[in-house]
Amino acid sequence: MSFSLNPVLAREVRERFRGRRAPLFVTLWVLGVGLIGYLVYVIAQYAAQDAFGLGQAVAGGYMGRFIYEGMLFLLMTGVVMIVPGLTSLSIIGERERQTFHLLQVTQLSALQIVLGKLWSSMSYFLLLLVAVAPVVAVPLLFGGVRITDLLAGLGMVLLTAVMLGSVGIWASSRARSSRGAVAAAYTWSFVLAFITLAAMAGELLLVHDGTGFPAQGREIVSVLPNPYVGMVSAAVHPLGTDGVSGTPFDIVEVLLLQRQGYDAFGFGVDLGPDAARALPLRRPPVWMFTVGIYLVIVVGALWGATRRVTAPASRIRPLRRANGT
Repeated sequence: MSFSLNPVLAREVRERFRGRRAPLFVTLWVLGVGLIGYLVYVIAQYAAQDAFGLGQAVAGGYMGRFIYEGMLFLLMTGVVMIVPGLTSLSIIGERERQTFHLLQVTQLSALQIVLGKLWSSMSYFLLLLVAVAPVVAVPLLFGGVRITDLLAGLGMVLLTAVMLGSVGIWASSRARSSRGAVAAAYTWSFVLAFITLAAMAGELLLVHDGTGFPAQGREIVSVLPNPYVGMVSAAVHPLGTDGVSGTPFDIVEVLLLQRQGYDAFGFGVDLGPDAARALPLRRPPVWMFTVGIYLVIVVGALWGATRRVTAPASRIRPLRRANGT
């Protein structure tokens, strides 16, 4: 049984990893993540010392949780800022180099071409993720973080990367210029990551019932596709079981607790296991909705890109006649 690598994927990987910019970008990425990780560590250290007066063992767990949540926010922001740029030029670049029609008349199907472009971009992103794996794994040394929490958070980061990559390829297949492709890919990325948060603020004002803010027990539709909210929902499940407060996830976690009908708005609220056991879970967790929405977006984007990549029949018939078929 032989395994054949997608030719588009093989070519794209060679071009990406052999380019002169790849080692420089990876080096800068590792240095940037390392410096920000150290800054998060310093902030966590001061927060553990000043805010709670915790013992050494408890403070270590708190610092581990703080660093873990800060690093997940950093990785998700990296996905939002980097992945659209990796995929937005995948199809339009072939058109501008006048090699797109050569791809269309090969024995590769349109879906194979699109998937090759997508996986080549994802392989490059996985390289960036593996390069900073030691920094991301630091919270495990402090404690306060379960391996399941780490895997759930990284799973949402990877799913978001695949979703934004698919949208970037779809935008690239529709664009008429490189600038248009990049602009469209980043527009969709910013809409999902940041505009949904602004929409959430407007939605909370609309559903405000005068007794609490946000309105307790109301569904918050605008945040369902937001990658940050989905990541927090997956990384802290069930809600309130992280056992600490005053960490980067707290604002989003309080919002999610309010959505479930628990009066958790405000700082200093007990978000420990006892609160989680008393929580009236009225709705499925947000991450389930986020995963479903992202899977629909991935399928729709890849389907739309495949239709754009498929060679028109008017271009195929002359080739068949020339071959006498």
